Formats: sequence, structure tokens, C-alpha cells
Amino acid sequence: MKAIKRTILLAVCIAVSLVANAQSEQWKAYLDICKQSRADMTPCEMMTLYARTDSLFDGYIPVRRVEMNYMEAALQCGDTATFKKMAFRVVRWKGWNPLVFYYKDQYKFLKDCDYWPVLDSIQQAIHSKKDYQYAETLYQMELEDQAVRRAFHDPDHTHTKAVEDSLSRRMHEVDSVNLAKLIRLIDTLGFPSWDRVCSYGSRSAWLIAQHAHPWFQYGYVKQMRQAVADTNADPSNLAYLEDRLRTGRGLPQIYGTQFTSTGENNRTVWQCPTADIKNINLRREQMLLSPLEEYLEGYLKTETEQGLLDSDTPLTEIGDNYVRYYYIGDQYSLQPIDKQEGVTDAVAYATTGDYCAAVPIFCSRLSNLYPFVRDLKHYLECLLRCECVGDQYCYISHYEVLERMVLCGYELDAWLDSLPDTLSVPLLTDYANLREEYLRYLNHEDDNELTAALSSRADFEALLRSGKNYHRYELDAWNHAYPLLQKMTDDLTKGDYEEFFALLWREVERGNLHAEDYASLYEHTYYRLYGKDWYGTLAATDKHIRTAEPKTLNERRRAACLPSAR
Repeated sequence: MKAIKRTILLAVCIAVSLVANAQSEQWKAYLDICKQSRADMTPCEMMTLYARTDSLFDGYIPVRRVEMNYMEAALQCGDTATFKKMAFRVVRWKGWNPLVFYYKDQYKFLKDCDYWPVLDSIQQAIHSKKDYQYAETLYQMELEDQAVRRAFHDPDHTHTKAVEDSLSRRMHEVDSVNLAKLIRLIDTLGFPSWDRVCSYGSRSAWLIAQHAHPWFQYGYVKQMRQAVADTNADPSNLAYLEDRLRTGRGLPQIYGTQFTSTGENNRTVWQCPTADIKNINLRREQMLLSPLEEYLEGYLKTETEQGLLDSDTPLTEIGDNYVRYYYIGDQYSLQPIDKQEGVTDAVAYATTGDYCAAVPIFCSRLSNLYPFVRDLKHYLECLLRCECVGDQYCYISHYEVLERMVLCGYELDAWLDSLPDTLSVPLLTDYANLREEYLRYLNHEDDNELTAALSSRADFEALLRSGKNYHRYELDAWNHAYPLLQKMTDDLTKGDYEEFFALLWREVERGNLHAEDYASLYEHTYYRLYGKDWYGTLAATDKHIRTAEPKTLNERRRAACLPSAR
């Protein structure tokens, strides 16, 4: 079977297509047209761009706001023929209510037009269609979703803890009910794409998916990617959901849409870790998003107007404290690293065979923080051996852990052969695409710099002393650093080893180097220099080796994020 697995991998690597997830040529041409738009263009000048877009999509512009803008420009330019054409098209867009033309002053003349009865009859016909009911159901679900969130975040009311807890429970109930409804709707009526539920129904479904469990978002994003490639869903909505899913799974976001707050009264806004920040505006443009700088300005303005932020709220860039994402017990906490319950507690449970105690710790730590591959291996092994896991603990499937490992830098090894074929064979099929996605967003310039520096201790130390944080989520070199660091430690002396390990520990705090690697390097160096171990790991396997200062052993182990010695 193992030979078959390797054969499957080889075939997939040869056959993989780089265009599987690419947007259609129509989208690329549409983006080129968008680039020609200027703020100082008159409505009649904009008409030429809308007409080109209309021709590009053969009379079916899949972006609702463009069709509405086209109709508005036609009205302002006095082009009644184009206005009438667009009015009929917008009404035929399933579920779009033509009363919008009546309630807006500029459209009141429609009531007196000879074609108004036809528009009205189209709307009446749409009312009987199941897709219209699908869209209306989604919209009602959105109203419930937003109502409970407005009550929770109401800036005009200071809620007591009891009220907040009650609203939080209510929010959870609404989300759970909406999720169950959405699953049933998709199963019976299909994915809520533009051609099925129109733009507002599609947006309602997307909003509900934003607040759903990650395991649902995982499948929803896959379907939405295909819909966007077919020009049948909003690329900007996909970008938000992609980022939401990645940050929820402990991966750096791609489009810079996600933020969090920390500090006193949550008044300091942090942008969640973002991959390949240098090219972010190019990626945002491809998804029909404004430049990041404009988005940040608008974000702060909106949050301030809603009373969620103070007018002088700072937007803080990612700092060294914030990227201590491995051992800290709370993603928003800035407490010292040694005061947090971390992933190592789960490892300690796993080593004693208490997998049911390990799983919830793994899940809570690895669902929001960017994990190391070895910890995900521990997590998956615990999931496979634990029979007491419920939905309240396990938010991602066994196979999703494997996918996430590849997106965190995992390369195929013999460990995969120890897994059931139901997991390993599908991964071998998907591996090439997942690996490509992982490599796509790395900072290759810094990655090459770190790789080169790892060949020389002097260069490596100089790089670490430069003050720049070479984030592991942007570099692949950290995944291959251990054997090179091991060679460096062979030349350390009693006079310089402490300074070298102080530099390494800072990388542990930053989340770039695994604490177990640090402890192993330190252990072997200390044993070579003094003939004893420091963390008790060598003595545990060889009774002839003694441990230095045994009375404080567990204190030292806790400081290095290691479980207590047994």
C-alpha cells in the first residue's frame, strides 16, 4: 500500500494544474477596465467603461453594484434606452425588488412609465420561484444575525456581565440555528451563488458563514472559490472569508481584512499576522478590494463612529510581543510567556496516554495560534486515539489537521505511512496544491537571507542581533534550521554559549523556534561542556548521566516551556 501511495503522489505532482484555482480571463479583463476608472470621470465618461464591461460579460454583468451604477449613469446622462434595459435586467436578477425604483426619489417617474406594469409583473412572477424564497430565507437569517450583534455591541448601553453573558448565549444560539438552516438549504437547493439567490441572498449566506464554525467555513470556502472562478460570487466576500478561516486556523491571513483588539478596554487595534505583506495590495486588487491603507483608514473611522473605538485609537503594527503565538494561553494576552498554559501541557498529557485531556488543550491553542508541525502531529495522534471528543472540543476534522500541517510547512516523510489510508491517500492527492499554496505567500527574499545566514554562526548571530523579526510564518528556512543550529553549537565554549542561547531564546519567544529544539540544543551543549544535563532529558534515558542542580530542575523546565519531569 505504501508503494501505491508514493505512485499516486508522483502522478499527482506530474498532473497538477496551476490554473485550477485561477480566476477566469473575464475577471482579468474586468480588472483592467476597473483600473481605468478615475474619481473625476463624469457619469457619461463612466458609461463607456460600463458599456465595455457589459460587452465583456455578454449582457450579464455579474457584479450587482456595476449594473446599478450603469443604470444610474444612464439616468444622469439622459440615455433612456440604456436605463430601461438595465432596469429590466436588474429586476430580472432573481429576488431583486423593483420597488427600489419607486422609493428613491430619482426613480419615482417609473411609476408613470408605460413599461412599469411589465416590471411589476416580473417581480410577481419571481415571488413564486423557489430561488426567491431561498434568498428571502437567507435575508431573514441575516437580520437575526445582525440584530443580536447590534444588541451586544450597542455603544449607547453599558452592559453588566450578566447581560453580556446572556447576549453572548443568545448570539451563540442564533449562530447555531442559522448554521443548521444554511446546511439544510445548501443540501436541498444548492450553493447560494449569484445566479441562484442574487447578490443580496449570496451576501446573506456569506455573512452567516462568517459566523459559523471553522469546520463549516472550510467546506464553504472551497465551494465559494469555484463560484468566484465562474464569476458567480463576490471575490471581495471570498477574501474576507478566506482570511477569517486562515486566522481561525492559526495561519497568516492573505488579504489583510482581519483585526483584533488588545490593551486597556480593547482600545489598541492590531492587524492579524499577514503573509507576504509587500504584495498585499496586488492581491487585494485581484479580489476587488481597495488598497490596504484606504481600508485601514475606513475601518478606524467606522469603528469610531459606532462608538467601538476612541477617536485617538492607535493602529499598532505587529510587534515582538504579539507574535508570541505559540505558548501563550490566550491569543490576545501579552503576559510573560512563562506564565501561560501552553501546548506543552497537552504534550505532557499525551506522553502519559491521557489523550482526552490533551485534545481540548491542543484544540484551544492550535485553533487560534500559528502552530508548529510537530504539535499538529501530536494533535492528530491524540485525535486518532481519543474516543471522547465532541464538537465542543474538536473544531476541525482529522484530515484538516493534515492539510494544515502542509500549510505550516510539513514535507512528506515516513510518519505519513503510520496513518490510516483514509487520511494519507487523500493527502498525497492534494499535497502538490497545498504545498504550492504554502510556498506562494512566503517572503522569499528574507527566506533566502535566513537560509544563507544559517550556514555561518557569525552571520546567523549578526542577523538575530539586527533587531528584525524573521517571522516563521513568512519563512520556510526555520523548518530546516535545527540540524544547522546543531552544527553551530559544536563550536560553543563556556565563555560564549550563554550569549548564543540568549539569542535563540528570543526566537522561541517570538514563535520562530520550537522550545523543544531550544532545550535539546542547550542540553547537548551543556553536557558537552560540563558533563551533566540541564533539563533532565538525557538523564531520563541514561541512568549514568547526572543532572545539574536537581532541586531546581522543574523550575528550569517550566521556564523553558517543558512539562515537569516525572
